[in-house]
This record gives sequence, structure tokens and C-alpha cells, in this order.
Amino acid sequence: MSKSILKKLKKFLSKDEREQAEKKDKLRKILSKMRKKQKELELELAATTDQEHQVALDRKVRILKEQRRKGIAHLETLQRAK
Repeated sequence: MSKSILKKLKKFLSKDEREQAEKKDKLRKILSKMRKKQKELELELAATTDQEHQVALDRKVRILKEQRRKGIAHLETLQRAK
């Protein structure tokens, strides 16, 4: 067998690698949802004129950005730890 086939077979049969792949997929989906939510909040922030509402939305956007940044960093570490 060639090395690439053995490598694919090992990935398929290895429980740890399967679990890691599932974890990465879930994290990608969560990050995608967070990006969509952030865009929605930014649009709402741009459309609102109420100062208090703007402050609250801005705080939510900043929190979401930070959470996404940490999630992306974690995803990168998972991808490097093949």
C-alpha cells in the first residue's frame, strides 16, 4: 500500500484523530454563526440612533469579536496539532 492510503486509513480508524476532526468542524460552525451574528449587530448598530442602544450594541460587538478571535486562535492550534 502507498503511504497516502495508509495515512488516510489511519486517520479513519484513529479515534483521537476522528474526535479532533469533529471538534474542528464544530468550532468552524460556531465561528461561522458568530460571524453572522456580528454582522447583524454591526448593521443594527449602524441603523440605530438611540445612544444607549448604540452603546449596548457596541459592547456586544466587541465581546463577539474577542470571542471569535480566541476561537480562531484555538482552531489554528488544533490544525497545527495534526
